[in-house]
Amino acid sequence: MISGRALRYFDTVARCRSLRQAAAQLHIAPTAISRQIDLLEHQLGAPLIERGPNGIRLTAAGELLAAQAQRTLRDLERVQEHIADLKGLRTGRVSLQVAEGVVAGVLAPALANMGQRYQHLSFDIGIASASQMVQALRRGDADIGLSFFMPRHDDIVPFTSAELHHYAVMAPDHPLAEAAEISLHALADHRLILPDESYGVRQALERAAHREGVTLAPTFKTASLETQKALALNGAGVLILPPMAVVRECRLGDLVSIPLSPLELEAARIDLCVYRHRQRSFATEACLSLLAGALQTLQASPSW
Repeated sequence: MISGRALRYFDTVARCRSLRQAAAQLHIAPTAISRQIDLLEHQLGAPLIERGPNGIRLTAAGELLAAQAQRTLRDLERVQEHIADLKGLRTGRVSLQVAEGVVAGVLAPALANMGQRYQHLSFDIGIASASQMVQALRRGDADIGLSFFMPRHDDIVPFTSAELHHYAVMAPDHPLAEAAEISLHALADHRLILPDESYGVRQALERAAHREGVTLAPTFKTASLETQKALALNGAGVLILPPMAVVRECRLGDLVSIPLSPLELEAARIDLCVYRHRQRSFATEACLSLLAGALQTLQASPSW
């Protein structure tokens, strides 16, 4: 039987491609890692790594094991969390994949609250598009997904959803900054800063533009929210975002947010999702409850 320790050591080596770097991450001697990998190779009857002047290279067998190791380790961790739940312990780790636009308004406040209430929990947070989240949930790389316009699938279950409206966001001296409301036709005459077509927000905007007979061609295309905001702060163009994504910048007066015509662009659906076929630990359930409450509070706020 393959030991969890040996698998964890091998997984670290596979990601670092270096025994020395892996040893530094694990805070052990390189010889201890070598012994565990030797044990794995003996148990599996095949070499897993090849050492060379440029570091470690995985063999074909090593690549196969590396592809499975991280998922297996995460599954073992979940079993440990469930056993801890049975003992009444409040420990564990939650892996989340989220849209960058929900971090400031939803995720950060909720996790800060949770971290204070349950000090033995930890969180892995990744930024991803909705389609990337679906794959991460299925692979077991994520326990929770939080995104705009999550694609509907039988195995991806919305724990809760909320609806928010997107606004046009721009620098205070932009020609549209004094408007009470902005139409898609008005946007078409200005430089736009948008994410790529894999993002649900962009897809919703394209559908609305098609209905209105408008072409919205972005001057700047980037998935990075920080890059989008930096461009807008420098007067490069107009963003399409929920106000919560730029609340700090708007309060400081660095950006302004103007409502889009509600008859033209559908409300943005935020989905809090899990994978149907995976048992949830206490840590995941607690995180879901807090995030669901944060979403409902946000939806009830007249500011959004």
